[in-house]
Order: sequence, then structure tokens, then C-alpha cells
Amino acid sequence: MADQKRIDALATLLANSGRVGQVRAALELSDIGGPQVELVLLSALANGDEHSRATTIMALTKMRSKLAVARFEQMLRGNVFGFGRDSSPQVRQSCAFALGELGERRSLKPLEIAAERDEDPEVRQECQAALQRFGAIVSVK
Repeated sequence: MADQKRIDALATLLANSGRVGQVRAALELSDIGGPQVELVLLSALANGDEHSRATTIMALTKMRSKLAVARFEQMLRGNVFGFGRDSSPQVRQSCAFALGELGERRSLKPLEIAAERDEDPEVRQECQAALQRFGAIVSVK
């Protein structure tokens, strides 16, 4: 089992360092893996720094986290009223990529909605690419 002090130190680095430190911490955490790390990374999705959130999404994707799928869907498009949707296009784009990589069929609808409605063209494009990885027919603008 991984040393809890090491996990805590990496979680602090992920939350409080520059971009290189964030990437290093996220990658090392994903290499450690396990339920402890998965929970630490899921908590880090609430970080105020968009780069940290995007990096955390990639680490959870590398770990093939099924627990993260619902959170990624929420961050991509929010609930029916839009609550929970991430304000950062970079983070929403990372969520779309992650959902395509994780390949959960339940993610098709959130990806389709975001592919049609997200105001950012790069997010829409990533949603379309994710849908194509599912083999879905993409006919959005």
C-alpha cells in the first residue's frame, strides 16, 4: 500500500504548485493508483485552478476511473439547469476527451448535448471526436 504521507504531499503539490509541478504530481499519483489516490484526485477536481483540474482529469483517465465518469459528465454539461458545469473550456474539453477514452455508453447523451450546445468550438470539436471513438454518427455543426 502506498505511503499516505507521499499521497498527501503529492495532493498538496497538485493543488499548490505551478503547471509542471501539477503535471508531475498528477502523473505520480496515477502511477501509485488505488482507491485512496482515486479519492484524492476526485477531490482535486474542486481546485480553483483550471490547469490543475484539467491535469487531474487526465490522471483519472489514465487510471481508468469509473468513479469519475459522472463527475466528468457534470463538469462537461452541468445538470438540467446548467449547475455543476465547469466554466473553463479547457476543463470541459478535457472532460470530453476523458469520456471518449473511458468509453462508458452512459456518456453518449452528455457528449451529444455538449457537441451541439457548448459555446466553445474546441469543446464541441472534442465532443464530436469522443463520439466518433464510440462509433456514433456525428451530425452536429
